Amino acid sequence: MKFSFKIGSIWGIPIELHITFLLLILAIFVLSILSNMNFYFFFLVLFLFMFVVLHELAHSVIARRYGINVRKIVLYPIGGISEIEELPDTPSQEWRMAIAGPLISLAIGFAILAVSLILSPDLLPAVIKFTTTGNLLFDIATLNILLGIFNLIPAFPMDGGRVLRAVLAQRMKYSAATRIAVTIGKILGIVMVVVGFIFPSYFLLIIIGLFVYLGAGEESDQTTISPKLSQLHVKDVMQPEVAGVGPTQTLIEALDVMFTNRYNNTLVQNNGTLIGVITWNELMKVPAEQRAFLRVEQMPLLKISIFEDASILEADKIRKREKIDLIPVVQRENPNKVTGTLTSEGITNAYEKTKNR
Repeated sequence: MKFSFKIGSIWGIPIELHITFLLLILAIFVLSILSNMNFYFFFLVLFLFMFVVLHELAHSVIARRYGINVRKIVLYPIGGISEIEELPDTPSQEWRMAIAGPLISLAIGFAILAVSLILSPDLLPAVIKFTTTGNLLFDIATLNILLGIFNLIPAFPMDGGRVLRAVLAQRMKYSAATRIAVTIGKILGIVMVVVGFIFPSYFLLIIIGLFVYLGAGEESDQTTISPKLSQLHVKDVMQPEVAGVGPTQTLIEALDVMFTNRYNNTLVQNNGTLIGVITWNELMKVPAEQRAFLRVEQMPLLKISIFEDASILEADKIRKREKIDLIPVVQRENPNKVTGTLTSEGITNAYEKTKNR
């Protein structure tokens, strides 16, 4: 999903905060001011933010154990999403990755709950009600347990939906298993929205229901599109024109090419032979007064390219990993010979065409 911004990184994994989480924090902050400066719930939500990060890091640790790269983590009020570059090789890997987050949340929740009850035995009756009590430890425990239970619901986009798909995928086609988990997710989302409208005191269910419904649909699209994209080749959407710079040209000239073509990187080649790719970020590290004198060959260059017969899916992984808008296309039999370029627009168009088929 879109509308998120980076707030930092852990273990090299970018952490992004979705705007809905920010709106929740702002809403509770405003309500705290209106309710005689009672900021208890505001700080409680900030603690929830920290534990959602731990929840998602649990997914990432298991993913890395299986050699799967985690592109980024996006945090939402009811959990988060760890965006991985590829699906696990087997259903057993997928359910282990999926269940790691809820198990961590439940483990943290019950551990803190035990500590809070030892320190305050009088809170034991509140365990049955499962509501906030004003005791920080107890309420943090409750939030973690609720986070774990909610994400175990067997419907997309919750972790339980991925566990369900993995279990079903052992008995049927992966696409069929996805459809079942997605359908349950959409039905759950609709039910939440309806309940939220019928009972105004549960208005938050409308927001959560919309998130669940849209998340399930996005998962369905991604699962449907990915296999088709793997069959679409770079040569089908690449541009034969090659706009780049030579190794002896200045950084100012390289910047001019980027501005003209509106990409954040450009090819460096010598008489059709690929040397590398120079990026906007590297150029911005050089003081402006030096850009007219330094040559492109003096800069760090990315050594990346994509073969003509490679899939669009593979090319998109490179684009996202390197954060570039333009990838040089080369021949498999002659990896240094540039035959064209694949742009971010070309990849986007491939996605749209595949989605509309």
